[in-house]
Amino acid sequence: MAKRLAIPSKETELKIVGPIDSFMAARVQRVQLNDEVPSTYIDELGNPRHAGQSNNIPNVSVSFSAMDVGIKIFSVLTGTNPAAYPGAGVDISNLSEVDAIIYIKDATAADYIKSGHARRLQVRDFTFNYSVDGESTEDYNLVGSEKRWFKNDVVVDKFVTGTTSFSLADTPLQLNNGRKLLSVILDGDYLEEVAAAPSTGQYSVSGTTLTTGDSRTAQVLAVYHANPAGSNWSDISDTSVPAAIHGKDVAIEINSLGIPRIQSVTINGALQPQEVREMGNRETVGYQRQVPTVEGTITVLDTDTELLDLFLNGSIASGATEFQIGQGCVVSGVDLEIILRDPCDLTSPYIVKKTVYVPDVSIVGEGWQSNVNNNASTTYNWRSVDSQCIVFSGARV
Repeated sequence: MAKRLAIPSKETELKIVGPIDSFMAARVQRVQLNDEVPSTYIDELGNPRHAGQSNNIPNVSVSFSAMDVGIKIFSVLTGTNPAAYPGAGVDISNLSEVDAIIYIKDATAADYIKSGHARRLQVRDFTFNYSVDGESTEDYNLVGSEKRWFKNDVVVDKFVTGTTSFSLADTPLQLNNGRKLLSVILDGDYLEEVAAAPSTGQYSVSGTTLTTGDSRTAQVLAVYHANPAGSNWSDISDTSVPAAIHGKDVAIEINSLGIPRIQSVTINGALQPQEVREMGNRETVGYQRQVPTVEGTITVLDTDTELLDLFLNGSIASGATEFQIGQGCVVSGVDLEIILRDPCDLTSPYIVKKTVYVPDVSIVGEGWQSNVNNNASTTYNWRSVDSQCIVFSGARV
């Protein structure tokens, strides 16, 4: 059989395995899976060449971008159920550890020809982009320490019945490091594999029987390399969300006021994860998150001083006649709300698919510019005072 020419995007899929479920991500525009092995040359006296090199634990990263059309991706990353998403919304501090799987379709058959897997990734940072002339997007960067490519399938089994014993759908293929499974996530917690008799925080595998030291309360997710029978590729198809949400369907409110002439809004969040390692362990133990940061920009066509007055004084008609950023405080606080409406709904008030809410923002920079044959604009650099950024399914209550 002739070697395939290349792998087109239509034959690549991304699956995210979160704390409570897995999700074949729809509307993904880009995905990248990288690893870098930190290495040090070893030299010695009397040797004109390097004696060799010493390798450290690999730095694995996964980044992907998707059309922002709802809460499904954010939901799986935060360990919530999109079908029973919390009405009070979910804060970005809940972005947790996940596995990422890349599936590659066979050139001629509806089956996998290759699979990539990255284990126990922590969301490092994210960006939400909204612009007047573009589609809304959400981008995520994740970091970890284990990445593998497989010739066969990476299988994800979910168990919602049973206590400590579970039957895998396929026979796992043993990994080079001796483990049987790639990951086992019990009620949101990653477990450690042992040969037999698992205690708390551990699991063991014999044949296709998975045994956990702790009893299941909600669900168990098992991720492993296997060679299941049949053709397992399925095309991505999700008709429950719009194809995309353009700027015309994204409303921006500041302090519950609709702000005219806004051209773009960007939200950047960083979870500040710190890698945890230990001597005698060839893998990263995990990532400890610190206090996150949330910041971004708002660009608006310049017309008057109302928006500046709102940011600095909490009102578009405070009576102030002089404005200088960095002086004083807005006593009541200023909130930012991005409302994504369903472009398929033709009757006002339009259905809201998603709301991104930052409760307390502060202006930390401002730039004004005017170019010949163009309109003057102002870009405000803002920062969340309390590091909150809450995502709601539908309208914010």
